[in-house]
Amino acid sequence: MLEIIPISKREEDVDVDTDKKFYIDNSIGDSIAKKYNYAIENIVLKSNEQNICFRHKDAYIDVPYDIVEYKLTKRFEDYRIGICGLIGTSALDRTCTWWSGVASAGGRGTYGEGAILQGDITNNLQLVEYPMADHPGVYDYLATVDGCCMFFPRRVFEEGLRFDESLTDYHFYDTDICLQLLEHGYKVSTIDLKVKHYSTGKPPANFEDLKKVFFAKWDKKVHGEWPISRLSKFYKD
Repeated sequence: MLEIIPISKREEDVDVDTDKKFYIDNSIGDSIAKKYNYAIENIVLKSNEQNICFRHKDAYIDVPYDIVEYKLTKRFEDYRIGICGLIGTSALDRTCTWWSGVASAGGRGTYGEGAILQGDITNNLQLVEYPMADHPGVYDYLATVDGCCMFFPRRVFEEGLRFDESLTDYHFYDTDICLQLLEHGYKVSTIDLKVKHYSTGKPPANFEDLKKVFFAKWDKKVHGEWPISRLSKFYKD
């Protein structure tokens, strides 16, 4: 499995890439979409790895990597699955903030699925398991998964899938890539892996402006028919 990890700048603890782990900093571009697209073109497609992980620096996979590889390989034997994540939602409504409630104890998204261990290490918050549903597990009917840790089969990038660089900064890139996959007939899925995410995330001051760009793009594609789900019809104009 190949790991791609976006960072703002090189630091001592992330200064060395390996043959399966690459840190992409702002010398590539200051948006996560630019970093990930650079990695696809210059790392992913030049490697022989079939399973690709895009994860945040503070998201740690707490499972032996041979087990991760096995689970991903088995999951992607279903060629209809284009992405796997830890948590997500089966329906994305007009607010575009499907994760509402996740960061508070016991909270969960309205149509949420999956589970993750989450806590803010900078504020000494303990990791807490946040289930997004009463019965967390593996589901393949989602609208989007969270970008803190995403897994892709290599084939979707060989077919031309890329992150939308018109979505600047560090938000909505994950939901957008999932909707792109739905638009092209793929499924969006969760996968049962233990991942520790050491931050809770706070929206930036320009969050509403970022959301307007994302909303306008997909509102046009579904002709205003929300929520967006695997049953949505996507239009070319």
